[in-house]
Amino acid sequence: MSPRSPRLHKVANAWRLAYIGWDFVGAFLAYTLLYTFRKSILEPARFGVPEMAWDNFYVYGSLLTAGMWVGAMGMVGLYLRPLRKSRLKELSRALQVWAVFSVLYFIFFLLDDYVDAYSGYFKSAGLFAGTLFFWTISGKIILGYVIRFRIKRKKFTFPTLLIGERAILSEHMDGLVLHAQSSGEILAGWINTEEHADRAPLNNLPMLGDAKEVKALVERLHVEDCILAIPGNQHDRLTPLILELEMLGTRIFMLPDTYGILSGMVGIDEHGLPLMEWHLEPMDPWQRNTKRLADIAISALALLCLSPLLLVLALAVMRDGGPAFYRQERLGKKARPFDIFKFRSMRMGAESAGPQLSSEEDPRITVVGRFLRKYRLDELPQFWNVLIGDMSLVGPRPERAYFADQILEKAPQYRHIYKVQPGITSWGMVRYGYASSVDQMIRRMEYDLVYIENMSFFNDIKVAIYTVWTVIQGRGK
Repeated sequence: MSPRSPRLHKVANAWRLAYIGWDFVGAFLAYTLLYTFRKSILEPARFGVPEMAWDNFYVYGSLLTAGMWVGAMGMVGLYLRPLRKSRLKELSRALQVWAVFSVLYFIFFLLDDYVDAYSGYFKSAGLFAGTLFFWTISGKIILGYVIRFRIKRKKFTFPTLLIGERAILSEHMDGLVLHAQSSGEILAGWINTEEHADRAPLNNLPMLGDAKEVKALVERLHVEDCILAIPGNQHDRLTPLILELEMLGTRIFMLPDTYGILSGMVGIDEHGLPLMEWHLEPMDPWQRNTKRLADIAISALALLCLSPLLLVLALAVMRDGGPAFYRQERLGKKARPFDIFKFRSMRMGAESAGPQLSSEEDPRITVVGRFLRKYRLDELPQFWNVLIGDMSLVGPRPERAYFADQILEKAPQYRHIYKVQPGITSWGMVRYGYASSVDQMIRRMEYDLVYIENMSFFNDIKVAIYTVWTVIQGRGK
């Protein structure tokens, strides 16, 4: 859960709606001018139409165009973090969307117009694209300027926590103060991560606690940003801290060591402060949104088309007198619990003695259940989990808290799994398969971590193809 204060949350939503409204009006206006041009100039010249009619075609066309434009801007993430935008990146991305949208709009909606000369096509396209361009760019500039002005006037601020060693923070303190002033950050205090930490202030900033108190402080102070100043060679302290902050949803910046600066991964802000932002999401917004749309479409289609098979399998499972479906709590993105659905493949009371992992020759598995597991048909009800947003088609398999805690004790890096939605299938399931012990879970996790580090919509397609082949071959357990 994000630590953002309720007031700042409302402000961010208000400005998000302002951006959406501006883009909607711009596309509506562009279509209105295009419609006027076509009906008052192009069509009278071609067909002798006496007057322009503002009919339902105009209403539906304008609303459809505006909706598609807002959807395209949202797909690439231009409505995310409305108060914390990089104006240059925003303009660059908006121009890319404008170019692609204008070309596609011309091909699908304007190219079939009846015109006397090709110049009519270019006039229509130029009028529409030009209006959309002017309105979009002016909106980004005006709204961005107003937000920056209000930030400088401290109409809204972003509580920030400094976390790290006193010596490193002291070295960069002047730059940190200037950075905070220009970006609307309010330095709430600092946390000393050294083993024998003293509680003395840092340049009048109060020392609020140690690394064990990070979660409580972030939530209590509604911290938006955390700036870390920990030597890169101290991974035993740095990694768990980053993982915990990721779960909290704060923006994470790091004052890098010499290697980080030389590697070219670090940006230098306007005050000469070297900062590296830690990106929480492994996928770009457009890929993440495309993935979600694909999840919705495919899961809905699968539930519809496979409904006869699901009914047959449910009746087969119920032959032993028990229920067809099995419901179990698992941990999803950001370690949030949810109920996963599966076809029951074990006899009733299989875990009466407590949570147990299954094995290939597990006597608790029923005859029907063994068949379901071989072809992974027991996972089919999870299309419902995908449809409602608890899971994705492709992603690391979710585990129960009982086993997740055991994995974390041996492999703290397992927390990286919580960065993404769990899935019906995963790279770990394809390359390793089901796990019957915590050690096997950890080995399978290694494949899933590789997937997360290289996560893309196209890699999801690759995993899906491998999964289908695995099912056809019956190589499940």
